[in-house]
Amino acid sequence: MGLLAVHFFPQGSRTNPKVLAPMTYRQGTAVLVPDSRNIVNKLWVKGEKAISELYTQNISVIGQAVQMDYSPRSPITVTIGGLVKTLGIQNITDPGTVDFLINANEKLLIPDLCTSGTGTISYKYEYPIRILLEEPISQGQHGIFEDSISVSTDDKDLALELGYKHLYKYSQPVVSGTIGPLEGQYRPGELIKVELPDLNVNQYLKIQEAAYISVPNEPVEINLTLDTPERDMSNILKDMAARLAKLEKTTYQDDDGPVEKYIAKEEIYNWSEVAGKTDPIQDASWLFWAEDVSESSHLLLLPSDALYPGATLYP
Repeated sequence: MGLLAVHFFPQGSRTNPKVLAPMTYRQGTAVLVPDSRNIVNKLWVKGEKAISELYTQNISVIGQAVQMDYSPRSPITVTIGGLVKTLGIQNITDPGTVDFLINANEKLLIPDLCTSGTGTISYKYEYPIRILLEEPISQGQHGIFEDSISVSTDDKDLALELGYKHLYKYSQPVVSGTIGPLEGQYRPGELIKVELPDLNVNQYLKIQEAAYISVPNEPVEINLTLDTPERDMSNILKDMAARLAKLEKTTYQDDDGPVEKYIAKEEIYNWSEVAGKTDPIQDASWLFWAEDVSESSHLLLLPSDALYPGATLYP
């Protein structure tokens, strides 16, 4: 009886203990090329429509309709002379029964019973998510490269993190290629540190593919395909609120609503995780697959050539 222990890890959460440095790979196998064609360090993130925080607008009532800055959404509160006024909906609420009527489509506050005074109107409004992310280190190194992405979410914080996911990978040249380590064990999805000064590479890369070629009486040949990693969704959602609280943020308005601008310092959106491995319950009579084995052999039982056909046996 045998038991195969299978462990699942989040993408990007496992780091290989090896460091690929000079003298750790077969000569001539390191082909790692930085690609600068897709550098982005000023990124517009465009999402779906979201609901704003409570917005307060000063108003003066002189018997005419008051123009609101935005099309209002609940809750709506009108205060005149320190008193909260009653509200209704134009063409639905009977005239003469409330202080003001609301026409949300036309962005109008229409006086009814209350025809004069000064005060405020507070409301929320719907606006398209637009976030501007800038990476100053990359801009200083390569100049300003601007781009935009669209994300399918009405959650502003998630739109921001999806923008960071894109900026994390493309604010510096994307490094990809192959290398042949002399030894070690490697698995697709792992991150591995690459320190090759001659190739101007000093960063973590993601193992996209690990190939082992075995030839009799020869050492096993290892070939890795590497690429610049990007953050996966499990890392994006982890501790989101804590990261957002550390960002340098400014907000300004334009004709379509608020624009939030963030300075994307690298130390804020880098991540580091170590996934633990849970060992299976062990029993002396079980066979285990060990992750650190270099060789394994299994007895394969085959039927003899004379087994079929037989007087009482059928295939």
